[in-house]
Amino acid sequence: MSLTRSWRELRFERSYRKSVQQDLSRIGKAYQSKFKEAKTGNDFDASMTAYLKECRLPDLRLETLRSRHLRRRADHYGIDLPREWWEHDEEHDLWYLTPDGRRHVTHRITQERIWTVKQWFQTLVPIAALVMGFVGVLIGLLGMWRWP
Repeated sequence: MSLTRSWRELRFERSYRKSVQQDLSRIGKAYQSKFKEAKTGNDFDASMTAYLKECRLPDLRLETLRSRHLRRRADHYGIDLPREWWEHDEEHDLWYLTPDGRRHVTHRITQERIWTVKQWFQTLVPIAALVMGFVGVLIGLLGMWRWP
């Protein structure tokens, strides 16, 4: 991914997250007085139901952002994301990973990272052992040369 593209995506994600936070704070301020006015449990339940319905879109937008981040990481490691791991909200036309899909993706990413570290370890350990052997031989030769 080019630097300009990653920069644009970073700016987009920041502005997206900022707009979601502004929406949530606006909704919270709007319903704060309704929660204080509730006299009985039924009034509070009705207010809470309306509040949760209003907060659904910002929550879905945040979930979409998290799913986008996981998809980018999965693409980096070459992991395919099957369609059954995704969920679609028709009302707002947003796609996001299901909790089961998120769990599978993070597990597969962890496996790929461990495999990568093991490959580097298997590549670098013999080279490091060879270098350390040469250093030991040089120290031994210098010690023999300086022997009285």
